[in-house]
This record gives sequence, structure tokens and C-alpha cells, in this order.
Amino acid sequence: MWQPASTASRDESPVFSSRREEVRRQVGGDHAYHATRADLLRRLGRSQKSRAAYGKAIELAGNTAETAYLTRRRDQLG
Repeated sequence: MWQPASTASRDESPVFSSRREEVRRQVGGDHAYHATRADLLRRLGRSQKSRAAYGKAIELAGNTAETAYLTRRRDQLG
């Protein structure tokens, strides 16, 4: 699922935008969704959006180890 999403995100097609919003509604409260989104945004060079996604993942993370890892990843963005 994420490979097509990564490819489509560069194009921002209407189909992708609709699908992205559907996924966001379904898993928006899951820290793993936001962490994955943050990583994809980082790979695309979208640091500000990546930082925000890491922040949401940190907010939703369930334990200190996950929080520490996600915080390190966010802080590596500079």
C-alpha cells in the first residue's frame, strides 16, 4: 500500500488525495500511521510536514521507548 502512496504523493492525483483522506480517517489515531507518514515525507524532502507528523506520532505513542525513538528521528531533521 505505501509504495503506490509514495509514488502517487509526488503527483498529488485526485484519486490519491481521496484515498489518502480515507486512510487518514481509518487510522488517524494510530501512532504507526503518523510515524510512517513522517518517514515518507522525510524521504521526499518535506521536512516541515515530516516534523509535524513525527510530533503527532510522538503524541500518540504508547510507551517511552517508542516516544524516544520518534523524538530522535524528528530531531535528526535538523
